[in-house]
Amino acid sequence: MTPAAGFRFFGGKGGVGKTTTAAAAALAAAERGRRVLLVSTDPAHSLGDALERRLSARPSRLPTRRGTLAAVELDADRALERWLAARRRPLRTIAARGTYLDEDDVDRLLALSLPGVDELIGLIELHRLAAATPRVAARDVVVDTAPTGHTLRLLAMPDTLARVAGVLADMLAKHRFLGESLAGAHRPDAADALVAEIEGEARALNALLRDPARCRFTWVLVPEPLAVEEARDGVRALEAAGIAVDEIVVNRVTPASRCDLCGARAAAESRVIARLPSLFPGRRLSSVPALDREPRGVSALRRVRPSNARSAAQRLPRSVHRLASAVDRPAARTAMEWLDALAPPGVRVLAFAGKGGVGKTSAAAAVALALAERRPDARILALSTDPAHSLGDALGLALGDDERPVPDVPGLAARELDAEAAFRVRRERYRASVDEVFDALLRGSRFDIAYDRDVVRELIDLAPPGLDELFAALSLVDAVLGRERTAYDVVALDTAPTGHALRLFAMPDAALEWVHALLAILLKYRTVVGLGELASDLLDVARDLRALTALLRDPARTRVVAVTRPAALPRLETARLLRGLRRLRIAVGAVMINAVTPDSAARHCPRCRRAAAGERREITALAAAVRSAAGRRYAMISAPVEAPPPGGAASLARWLRRWQWHEHSQGEHT
Repeated sequence: MTPAAGFRFFGGKGGVGKTTTAAAAALAAAERGRRVLLVSTDPAHSLGDALERRLSARPSRLPTRRGTLAAVELDADRALERWLAARRRPLRTIAARGTYLDEDDVDRLLALSLPGVDELIGLIELHRLAAATPRVAARDVVVDTAPTGHTLRLLAMPDTLARVAGVLADMLAKHRFLGESLAGAHRPDAADALVAEIEGEARALNALLRDPARCRFTWVLVPEPLAVEEARDGVRALEAAGIAVDEIVVNRVTPASRCDLCGARAAAESRVIARLPSLFPGRRLSSVPALDREPRGVSALRRVRPSNARSAAQRLPRSVHRLASAVDRPAARTAMEWLDALAPPGVRVLAFAGKGGVGKTSAAAAVALALAERRPDARILALSTDPAHSLGDALGLALGDDERPVPDVPGLAARELDAEAAFRVRRERYRASVDEVFDALLRGSRFDIAYDRDVVRELIDLAPPGLDELFAALSLVDAVLGRERTAYDVVALDTAPTGHALRLFAMPDAALEWVHALLAILLKYRTVVGLGELASDLLDVARDLRALTALLRDPARTRVVAVTRPAALPRLETARLLRGLRRLRIAVGAVMINAVTPDSAARHCPRCRRAAAGERREITALAAAVRSAAGRRYAMISAPVEAPPPGGAASLARWLRRWQWHEHSQGEHT
């Protein structure tokens, strides 16, 4: 009997190099004679960029010295279409038996786009590929996951699948009860088989993820405080769910140096690395040194070799001085002046988007602080919609779902959106509405339509994937338009990484389709179920979604800052982000290039000189990619690398004063 495949997941904060680390690990395993399948589940795929190969949903073979290696980038939308196409008939049957919906209603709902489909279908598709890969019978499956918050949701999907199966089973329960009562027996058919299939898939995936002999997790981080805090939260969440995390990889470790910049970075990183054994006891700790060039392609990935992380906490030269980093060329405008160009009067939403780990959160926090200083009479909100929040870490504050004033910064508040809390509030309202409808149906009778009531309650409890994006979208309406509280003048929005940020911006249109479909169904069955508070609430949601669509597509009120770094993988993902924003008709205010090596360091340090030369090439390529993707040039902001990275209001404010604004830059300023 062929042994089951073993899975190794690579996760972590976006931009820490998990894609490169996963690809290097898969290549190394293959060249030890293994048969390996390398899979990306991130909706903003970078695996093909790292391998310098065009990948698709079909596994592609890569050249290896020994063993076999195939790589694939999951296409969740197509996977869902395929899954539904094979099961559409039994789904119709279940809906007809367990609800008031007819086939037309079911088809209308199944035809709608499903926000969060990458998490819902990702594990099922991953399992299918591992079991039935046509070109390589994989025994090792290496998974490059989405950034932290969405990875945790992906790995929770077996529980969601089990709940879906439970709802479908309850829909069939009344039919089964009637069959047994009237005919003496119930004959299982395709509908029962579908429920059993989903239940079995949920059990199999649950068992896989919690079997340390078959499934292990590697957490990748960079030696910076924000990445470590996110890693600690992520590892705790995984292990609380029974998923083993046995390895921590510290990526891009700066070697010791007498250069002020390199030395300061190495000193700060050494302090972070020294904390890791106590933060992650009992796990393998390995490190990967920072390379002069980002490794891309099979040959370069062979040179990515982790070593003992403890040796990375090196003894540093005594001559290291405190770095006062700055980009040496004079800025085109002062920070306060270019803020007016980035967010002129009338702009209500300034969203920061880009590949994870490029500094979106720090940039959003820094700009929010600067706007509060620039406009003392305005109300400014720094709002995080990333499920793996780092805004509080960046500001040095303990944040939650309630807006909190930022100390010593008049007019500025901050909030980390809790989508589940927002759903709980609506869920209670919807439950009350359901009970109102069913109580009206009974009209004083003691007979309760228990099956129907339970099914609807369970459907309400079954929070759909993508919920955080929906309530992130609705929270913007409240913050900007003041539906339930005083409106803010400007919201500095810290989004989730690229794929999920684009899903957030597309959410109003997708959600409005759902609302219209649900309203049409309610109206169709109003003589049976009435309308009640649910219809009224859906009308309010539709109003807010239309208002949000108008807000996001108004360049006078909403602008996106595309944040990136001067490296190949962030550059390629930035071009995809800009193409996506262009399709959605959302304006871009500027492109921010973060972590630029200062000229002062490049003049005196060979390593910084090589880094700066590579960055200049990347910035030139980025300018061309931006113009190709967006059809125009944008102003660019360059921000210097900081050692240690900025954290807290005072540090963020100092860092922002070193940013430079370049009008319609083509890269020549570098």
